Amino acid sequence: MNAINQAESASLVSEPLRIQPVLDAKGVVREMALVGGRSGHIPALLANAASADALRRAGRVFRAAGCLATLSMDHPLNVNADILLPQQLCQDLRIGAVAGDQLRETPQEAHPSQPIYPCAKVTYNVPLSDRLAQGATLFNGYQELRPALRVRLLPSPQVQFGTLRAIGLRVGIPEGICTRRPLQERFFSLLGQASRQGLKVLAQDIRRIDDFNWLRAQPDVLFQGEALSIALSLQYVQEWLTSAGSGWRAFQLGT
Repeated sequence: MNAINQAESASLVSEPLRIQPVLDAKGVVREMALVGGRSGHIPALLANAASADALRRAGRVFRAAGCLATLSMDHPLNVNADILLPQQLCQDLRIGAVAGDQLRETPQEAHPSQPIYPCAKVTYNVPLSDRLAQGATLFNGYQELRPALRVRLLPSPQVQFGTLRAIGLRVGIPEGICTRRPLQERFFSLLGQASRQGLKVLAQDIRRIDDFNWLRAQPDVLFQGEALSIALSLQYVQEWLTSAGSGWRAFQLGT
């Protein structure tokens, strides 16, 4: 991603929402992660509003580029809510219904029938909860890796707000894991537990290329971090996707 880093770093501004590519072991772009504008100390209502706005802004950019890429985003879902968690997520993100394979706006918004984005194209990184995946709280024992559950909100013929399906784990990579044997053993342990539960792992916060080179030897892991690509402005991403057309996934690390 060196070419992208050089071009984008010249125009970095105080844009709260940015997009960071997520790569596989070969350096191929697999999804686009929404990043920025988050703080662990902001009130829940403000965090929900930021998440809802981020989803819509990114959706407009990708639609304008003619590219419905897979998006992923962090969301502080209240997994202890008294209501069903799909309904809670929809309320947080101002989603009125999950229907026709689309996330749709709430009736209170200007265009209630307007789709936001395809359901299966959005992955949410949310707190661990056994309500979302049996045994998910076992990963609380790996706090040095900061695990979160990756879920999708999909249509359900019985429920207006759809159903949440766990598809993976998002973990933070401590810097220097390539030379720290105890951390490597913990990472291997987490990978094994995730595999037994059918969850694929996304490793984020990769700051060193030697850490990525060590991590990429592990099968079925996705990668995200500044060592691979800085977070890009929405305008830059739209221009990139528009020029790349249907071949945007073909961009590879180092090419």
